[in-house]
Amino acid sequence: MIDYKERSTDNDRKPGALRVLVVDDNEASALTLMWAVESWGDEVRACHDGRSALDLAREFHPDIVLLDIGMPGMDGLEVCAALRADPNTAHVKIIAQTGWGDSKMRQRTAEAGFDLHLVKPVNFEVLEDMLSLFRSLPTAR
Repeated sequence: MIDYKERSTDNDRKPGALRVLVVDDNEASALTLMWAVESWGDEVRACHDGRSALDLAREFHPDIVLLDIGMPGMDGLEVCAALRADPNTAHVKIIAQTGWGDSKMRQRTAEAGFDLHLVKPVNFEVLEDMLSLFRSLPTAR
C-alpha cells in the first residue's frame, strides 16, 4: 500500500497551493484524485474511511476535503457533519464526490454542509475549476 501521507511535501507546493484531503474507500479512485491534484501543484493527502478522515483533517489542516459519500462504516454525510461540528475544521471547504447526482442527493449533501457536489466518475476539468474557484478566495489559505 502507498503511504499517502508522505507523497507530497511543503517543498512540492507552489505559492497559493491548496491543502487537499481526499477521502475515498476505493483506493484506486483516491490515488487517481491524488495524482490529479498534485499535478495542479496542490499538497494532497488521502485516506480511506471516515474515522481516518477526521484524524487526518485535524493533523493536516486541509483547505479542501474531497469526500466520498458512499463509504462503509462512517459515511461521507456523517464525516461532513463531524467536520462542521469541530471548530478546528468547521471552515474547511467540503466537496461531495458520489455516483448519485440526482436532486434528492444534491439536497442531502447541501443540508449536510457540503459546499459543492461532484458526480463520479470525476470530470477532472470540473474538479480543477472547483479548486481554482477556492484558490481565488481570500480565505482559502
